[in-house]
Amino acid sequence: MKNVKRSALRGLLVVLSASLTATLGCSPVPELGEATAEDAYTVGVDALEREDYLLAIEAFTRVTMVSPLGDWADDALVGLGDAHRAIGEYAIAEEEYRRLVSDYPRSPLVPEAEYKVGLSYYEQSLPAELDQSMTRSAIDQFDRFVEAYPSSDLVPDARQRITELRARLASKEFAAAMLYVKLRDPKAARLYLEAVVADYPDTDWARRALLEIARSHASEGATALADQAYDRVMELYPGTEEAASARAEKGGEAP
Repeated sequence: MKNVKRSALRGLLVVLSASLTATLGCSPVPELGEATAEDAYTVGVDALEREDYLLAIEAFTRVTMVSPLGDWADDALVGLGDAHRAIGEYAIAEEEYRRLVSDYPRSPLVPEAEYKVGLSYYEQSLPAELDQSMTRSAIDQFDRFVEAYPSSDLVPDARQRITELRARLASKEFAAAMLYVKLRDPKAARLYLEAVVADYPDTDWARRALLEIARSHASEGATALADQAYDRVMELYPGTEEAASARAEKGGEAP
């Protein structure tokens, strides 16, 4: 019912905007202090689509004030979260999404709000060489979302973002390992490489890390350990460049 309601409303936005523009001149903005919850929500959706985020925030806030228990309140909280997220106010966005979840636990928009909490963290995730606390928070939130709402249409996107973020964490660990390789500290390098293999086996970095583990053992003359690692690369990642390198290096050819 909620989706039908929202779809029907969006179909009226063009007509309403044109009417408001004709009435008020260049600005399609009613007096929000006098607007009903439905009218304010309509203005908020239109403003959001036009990327007028400050007006959207004003309109959606009006909805939550006029009719906190009405049909449009949960929709307005999603709109508020979206508008704040769009202007980089992530903490406020997260607060609005979580407010929906706590205040309207039976709303059909709860899964969307939970997913968008993850987006709030995702959009704050920094490049691999910088702090990764938001990356981890985003992964945790998306994991919880996927587990709680496995049938949601948003699950494929959440899984894709999890994969992307896990690869970012793996690349950070791998970079740290290669720094120790340059510093000629193979034991320290292997600690990071082994962490990549153990913690991020689903990423491309795992096979690169395993190959580097083999090379590290080979450089120290630990032939048995090196061969074991080379064999694992070939077994786990057949058909890859790393497997070809492992086969060549184990056989005594140049890498």
